[in-house]
Amino acid sequence: MSTPMKEEFRATPKTPTKKVFKYPSEDERFVRRLGSALLENWNDVPVELREKIMADAALVWDREFGDAKLAAKLDAFVKRYPTRLA
Repeated sequence: MSTPMKEEFRATPKTPTKKVFKYPSEDERFVRRLGSALLENWNDVPVELREKIMADAALVWDREFGDAKLAAKLDAFVKRYPTRLA
């Protein structure tokens, strides 16, 4: 009599969770400045890190949460200024 084959354990992929970086409204100027500085130096950011930043940006919380096409809009925003692209 043969033994039944063991069922291989398969991990189910995690559903991405929204990243939460909440800040008081009076700190929004710092967030804007840091974002602007990052975009100004976008060409110096390694491609792997750019991809991670874009993926994280699509998941992060903000006051205008709920945009279904946010990832594509973020990508279009970054590409809007070709001098920033490597």
